[in-house]
Amino acid sequence: MRFGEVFRYEFSHRLRSVSTWLYAGFLFLIAFWVIHVAVTGTNPIHVNAPEELAYKTALFCGLFSVLVTAGLFSDAAIRDRAAGMDPLLFTTRLRPAEYLGGRFLAALAINSILVFAIPIGLAVATKMPYLPRDAFGPNDLAAYLQPVLLFLLPNLVLVGAILFTIAALTRQTIPVYLGAIAIFIGYLVAASYWSGITSPILSALADPLGINALKAMTAYWTASERNARLIGFPSMLLWNRLLWLAIAAVLFAVLQRTFRFTQRKERGRRSEMVDTPVDARHSGTVPQIRGVFGPRTRMRQTLAVTRQALAEAISGRAFPVAFLAAIGLVLLWGWNVGASYIDTITWPVTHLVADVVLSERAIFIPWLVIALFAGELVWKDRETGAAQIADAAPVRTGVVLLGRFLALVALIALFQLALMLGGILLQVLQGYYVFELGLYLRILFGWNLAGYVLLAAFAMTVHVLVNHKYVGHVVVLLATAFNYSASYGIHHLLIYNAGPRLTYSEMNGFGPFVTPFIWFKLYWAAWAMLFAVVTMLFWVRGPELGIRQRLATARARFTARTARLAGLAIVLILGLGGFIFYNTNVLNAYLPPQNAGFPQAEYERRYARYKDLPQPVIAGAELRFEIYPEAPAVDMRGSYRLVNQTNAPIRSVHVETPSGRDYEVRSMKFDRNATAEVVDPEHGYRIFALERALAPGQAMQFSFDVAFRPRGFRHGGEQTMVVRNGSYFDRRLLPFIGYQPGFEVSGDSERKRYGLPPQPMPGPGDAAARQYQSRFRDGDRMHVETIVGTTPDQIAVVPGMLRRSWTEKRRRYVHYASRIPETFAASVFSAKYAVENGRWGNVSLEIFHHPPHRADLARMMSAMQASLDYYTSTFGPYPYRELRIVEVPPYSINGRAFPSALALAEQNFITRTGPGLVDLTFFGTAHETAHQWWGGQVRPAYAKGRGFVSESLANYSAMLVTEKVLGRAEALRVYEFQMDRYLRQRGETGRDVPLLEVEDHPHISYGKGAVALYTLREHIGTE
Repeated sequence: MRFGEVFRYEFSHRLRSVSTWLYAGFLFLIAFWVIHVAVTGTNPIHVNAPEELAYKTALFCGLFSVLVTAGLFSDAAIRDRAAGMDPLLFTTRLRPAEYLGGRFLAALAINSILVFAIPIGLAVATKMPYLPRDAFGPNDLAAYLQPVLLFLLPNLVLVGAILFTIAALTRQTIPVYLGAIAIFIGYLVAASYWSGITSPILSALADPLGINALKAMTAYWTASERNARLIGFPSMLLWNRLLWLAIAAVLFAVLQRTFRFTQRKERGRRSEMVDTPVDARHSGTVPQIRGVFGPRTRMRQTLAVTRQALAEAISGRAFPVAFLAAIGLVLLWGWNVGASYIDTITWPVTHLVADVVLSERAIFIPWLVIALFAGELVWKDRETGAAQIADAAPVRTGVVLLGRFLALVALIALFQLALMLGGILLQVLQGYYVFELGLYLRILFGWNLAGYVLLAAFAMTVHVLVNHKYVGHVVVLLATAFNYSASYGIHHLLIYNAGPRLTYSEMNGFGPFVTPFIWFKLYWAAWAMLFAVVTMLFWVRGPELGIRQRLATARARFTARTARLAGLAIVLILGLGGFIFYNTNVLNAYLPPQNAGFPQAEYERRYARYKDLPQPVIAGAELRFEIYPEAPAVDMRGSYRLVNQTNAPIRSVHVETPSGRDYEVRSMKFDRNATAEVVDPEHGYRIFALERALAPGQAMQFSFDVAFRPRGFRHGGEQTMVVRNGSYFDRRLLPFIGYQPGFEVSGDSERKRYGLPPQPMPGPGDAAARQYQSRFRDGDRMHVETIVGTTPDQIAVVPGMLRRSWTEKRRRYVHYASRIPETFAASVFSAKYAVENGRWGNVSLEIFHHPPHRADLARMMSAMQASLDYYTSTFGPYPYRELRIVEVPPYSINGRAFPSALALAEQNFITRTGPGLVDLTFFGTAHETAHQWWGGQVRPAYAKGRGFVSESLANYSAMLVTEKVLGRAEALRVYEFQMDRYLRQRGETGRDVPLLEVEDHPHISYGKGAVALYTLREHIGTE
C-alpha cells in the first residue's frame, strides 16, 4: 500500500513537471542531430540501416541519455532533502524498501517513456526534405524498436541503479553528475581497449552497454547485409543483457541494506557558542561606521566572492575525486595515442598528447565541468536557503556575477592542470621525457582555455535565463554539442565560440592558423560581454520571482551605465564581425562544406564541351620559383614547349589556372600572335585564338608569369602550401593546357547532387583512355629545368638532379634538372632542413629533415638501401642517380612519391618500434620507394581501379622487403596490421578502400590493397 502511494506520487509529480518534457525534447533533438551528422552523401550504407540505427541508438543517443537519467534519478532520491522534508518523512512508518522501490520504479517508468523520444527523433530526421534521399533506405519499425528493447531499456535499469544508489547514499547532486560523467567518459575510454580481449565471449559479456556484442556480431557484414538485415535477438547479446541486469539488481539490493532513515552528519568545522562577556561601556550603543563603496571595495568584494565560491567548490570530496579521475582518464584515453596517429606508431610527443588527447578526446571533461559547476554557482545560495540573506548584502550584482564567473574560470584552469599532469604522466610511463612545458601552457592555458572561458560565460547566461538547474545543465550540453557539430556547415560568425581549428606542426608551429583564431575569439569575447549584460539584468536576488517580476527587475536594472556597456559590446561585435567577414568573404571566397564542389561543377558545366577539342601537350618546361616564406607568397615564371601530337591543326589553346582570389595571372604569351577570346578568372579558364594555327607535329613556346599571394585569412582551412617553415606545393599552382578532367566533380553521388550525369570511366583500349593516360594533359615524359629561390636560412628541394646552388641578393638559389625524361610533377619544397647523406652503389641517398628529427634517420636510410637492392634485382634497374626523402608538415599528405624523391610527413620521423610493434617507418619508406617502379616507371591505364593496381603492387613489394630484411615474423605483423584495418574499413565504409586515389585521399594508409594482402598470405602463410 505505502509502496503504491510512493510510486503514484513520484510518477504523477514527474508527469506534471515541465522539466520532464524538456528532457524528452532534449532526447528528441539529440537523435535528430545524430542523423544529420551521419549524412555524408558518399556512404553506400544507409543512415537508417538497422545496424546503423542500433549503433546510433545504443552508443550516441544512449550515452547522452545518461544526463537525463542523472537528472531524473537524482531528483527522485534527494528531492526530500533539498526541500527540507526528509526529517518529517523519515519519522513515518515508511520502510526503506517501500521508499526506495517506489521512487526508483517511478523514475524508471518516466525515463522509459522518455527514451522513446529517441527512435521518434531518428525517424523524423530521416524524413527531412532537405537531406539527400539517396542516403536513406526504407524505414522499418522493427529497426527502431529493437535497439530500444535490447539496449536503451536494459541500460537504463543499470545506469539508473548506479546513479540512484549514489544519490540515495550521498544525498547530494554533484556526486550523481560526477557518476554520470564517469559512466559517459569511462565507457568511451574502455571501448578502445576491448579489442585487446582475445576471447570473443568475454569481450562481448564485459561490455555493460552491450555495444561490443553488437559490434562483434556485425563486424564483417557486407554493405547489403547492413542495409537490410535486422540485428535480431542474438544469444550472446541476450546473455550480456541478463548479466548486467542481474548486476543492477544486486546493486539495488545492496542499497536497500545500507540505506538508513537518518540524518547524515555534516563533516567539517562546527561553530561553537562561546559566552563572551559584554563590556558594560558599550552595552547601550553601537558604533556607526561609514561605508566606503568605491572601485577598490568592489575589487576586494569580487576577490572575496571568488575565493568563497572556489573554496566551496573544491572543499568537498567530489573535487579531489574528479581531479584525480581527470588525470586517470588521460592515461586511459591517451595510452594508445601514438599507435593510431595517421597510420603511424609514434612517440607520445607533447603536441600529439596536448592536441589529440587533451583537446579532442578529453574535451568532454571541461565541457561537463562548465555545465555542472556553472549551475552550482548560480544556484548555490538558493539551494542552501541563504539567498535572501546573501542577496541583502551591500554587494552589487555585477560583483557577485563576476566573482562567481572567475571562480568558474579558476575551476576550469584547475582541470586543465589535471589534464596537463595526466599528459606528462602519460609521457613518463611510455618512456618519453621531452615534455615541452611551454607548448602545454600555450595549448591548454592559452588556446583551449580561451574557448572554455567563452563557453563558461554562455553557460552562466543559460542557467540564469532558464532559471531551472537541471534543465540548465541539459540546455548547456545540448547547445555545446550543437555548436560543435554545426560549425562544420555554417559560417563561424553564426555559431557561438566557433572558429578555425589550430593545427600544430613541429616544423612550422601553429603557422597560419593563429591569426584567424585570435580574431574569432575576440569577436566571441564581445558576444560574451553582451551575455554578461543580459545575465546581470536577469540575475535573481532575494526570493524566487515569476517571469513578469523578472522582466520588471531587468528594466529597472537597465541603467545608463548598463546601456553603455551593452552598446560597447554591440559596437565590438559589429566591428570585429565586419573585419572577419571582409577577410573570409571579400578577400577570400567562402563556400560551406556542403557546397564545396559547386565551383568544379560549374567549371564542368561551362567548359566540358571542350574536353575532346584537340590541344597541344607539354613536352618540356623551364620554371623559376621565388618563394617568400614570411609573406607568404611565391612568384612563378616559366615557359612550356607545346607540341601538337594530333592529326589536326590547333587554332586555339585553352589554359587552366587556379581560380582563387589569391592567384594572380600577370602575363601569358605565345611565340606567335594570339588573342584572348575568353578570360574567366572566376573559374581560371582562358581561351587564346592563335593567329597562325599549330600544325600537326609542330611545336611552339608558351611563357607565363603568375603568382600565389594569399590575402587576409580564410573561413577555415588556411592555405598551407607556402608557410614560414615547410613549404610544399606542386604542379597545381602552374598553368595547365586544355580542359582538365581531373578538376571535375568526382563520385557519382556528388555528381548527382550537382545535377551532373555519372562520369564514364573509359577502358584501356578507348581513345579517351589514351588521351587521358596521365592525370593532366602533359607529355608522357619530358625534361624539366627548375630554379628555386628562397630565404638564406632555408634549403629548396626539387625532384631531379641538382646542377648548382648559389646565393644572390641575400637569397638562396638551387637549379635542378631532370636527368632523364620524367613525369611533370613540379613539386617544390623549402624549409630549414638538415641533410643526412648515404649511398647505395652509385646512387646518392639524402634525407632532408627537420633538425631535431634524427631518431628515425638510420631506419629510413636502411629502408631505402634495402628497397633499392631488392627492387632492382627483382623488377629492373633504378633509373636515377639520386633518391631523396623530404620531410613536410602534416598538412596535406602522409607519404607521396615523385621521380627520384619521396615526401613524408613529419609524423613518420617520430615513430617508435619495439617488441610486437610494426616498424612503419621501414615499411612506409619501402612502400614509397616501390612507387619509383609502380606508378613511376610502370603506370596503370586510365581505368577504374588504377590506384588499386599501383598501391597494391607497392604494398606487396614493401612487405617482401620487410620480410627479407626484418624477418618473417615482422612481415606477418605487417600483414595482420593492414588486413585488420582493411576489413574493418571495408565493413565500415561498404567499399574497397584501395580503389581511392592516394593523391586525392592522402590519409589513406599505405596501400591497404586486398591483392597485396592476399598475395602476401599465399607467399608467407598465416599463423
